[in-house]
Amino acid sequence: MTIENLIKVVPPPAMPDEAYSGSWGAIEADLGTELPQDYKDFVRLYGHGNFMEFLAVHVPVSWSPYVTLQSEVRKICDTVRIVGSADDNLPFPLWPEPGGLLPFGKTDFGDFLFWSPRGRPDDWGVVVWDRGMGHYEAFSCDLTDFLAGLATGEIEPKEFPEDMLPCERLFEPSH
Repeated sequence: MTIENLIKVVPPPAMPDEAYSGSWGAIEADLGTELPQDYKDFVRLYGHGNFMEFLAVHVPVSWSPYVTLQSEVRKICDTVRIVGSADDNLPFPLWPEPGGLLPFGKTDFGDFLFWSPRGRPDDWGVVVWDRGMGHYEAFSCDLTDFLAGLATGEIEPKEFPEDMLPCERLFEPSH
C-alpha cells in the first residue's frame, strides 16, 4: 500500500546510498510503464543497499550497472527467457510484453524479484523466481509490504533461507 508499513519495521538509513529523488519521466518512458509509488518512495528514502543481508532492490541511478533498474530489467528478462525456454517453464510473460513480469531486485542466491504488472502500478503484486529451481511464487502485496513482511516473518518465500530471522541488519546502505 504505502511505505509507512516498511518504515515502522525497518527505519530508513540516515545517510542512504544512491537514493533517487529525480524525475521519473525518462525512466518510465524507457520501460514503457509508470512505476509504483512505494518503489519511488523506497529508492528516495533507502537508496541502494542490502535488505536482510541478502536482498537488493534495483535503483534508477548507480555507479554499478548491476544494480541499475533499467539495465537489470533487460538482463534479468533475457536470462529468465533463456532458462525458461530451456525448461519450457515460463508461466508468466516477461517485460516488455504487455502484462509481463518486470524485475525490481535480486538476492545473493540468484533469486529474482518481479512486479506482476496487473492493474494500476500501485496495485502490482510481487513474484519471486528461484533461479536454481525455476519456481515462481506470487504474493498479493506491493514491494514495501513484501519487504516489511520479510522483516517481520509474516512473508516467507519457499526458496528464501529458513534462517532469515533474526537479522541484526535489516537494511544496510551500500557504500
